[in-house]
Amino acid sequence: MNISGWQQALTLFFAVIPGFIYQGTRSALRGPSPNDREIGVRVLRALGVSGFLVLLYIALIGPRLKNVLTQPGFPFANPQPAAWILLGLIFVVPITSAVVLDRLQPMRRITNRWAKAGFSVYDPTPTAWDFATDQMQVGFVRVLTKESSWVGGYLGENSFLSGYPESREIFLEQAWLLDEGGAFVEPVNGSLGVWIRCEDALLVQFLAEAVNEVVAREDPQ
Repeated sequence: MNISGWQQALTLFFAVIPGFIYQGTRSALRGPSPNDREIGVRVLRALGVSGFLVLLYIALIGPRLKNVLTQPGFPFANPQPAAWILLGLIFVVPITSAVVLDRLQPMRRITNRWAKAGFSVYDPTPTAWDFATDQMQVGFVRVLTKESSWVGGYLGENSFLSGYPESREIFLEQAWLLDEGGAFVEPVNGSLGVWIRCEDALLVQFLAEAVNEVVAREDPQ
């Protein structure tokens, strides 16, 4: 059987595009990983995902898919159904798979904790900073700068902590005044937030307790 030009293009699409679609969706949902910086790793991963999906399609709908693709005049005789089929197999399935796996990530963390009891489980988190900020909850943050001065504030729902591969930075939605010992004194009047660069920080502390308790403990007066 002679292979036409559109069949060659379709083979290329099935062999490459679904993997890149899946990989791009995963990166958009969870952020970049260290392996994403290596083009060779990304290409191999995309080819692996595409190959897996092609084998899955063959195993589940192989005969039916073959009948559709080998119909005389396909896809030009009836382009609308052909477009829907290709859209689903090349784009919808990889995107849906990436979203589902991302939603299952919390369950995977629980499973990893159980597995660590008897096995060594690799943690793909690139840095300790990302490990800490990924689990961060509402609270307070104080940073000891390289000039040995304290800055900090309230870390709430409207705050932001950067992650790999960007530099370590924090945006706190409310700035606080801290004394020389690092104790929280009071909120800065009219504060709309504070940006703190932590690349050269000597210490970054994440506090879960209320500010008045911190002040009461560190400054009894």
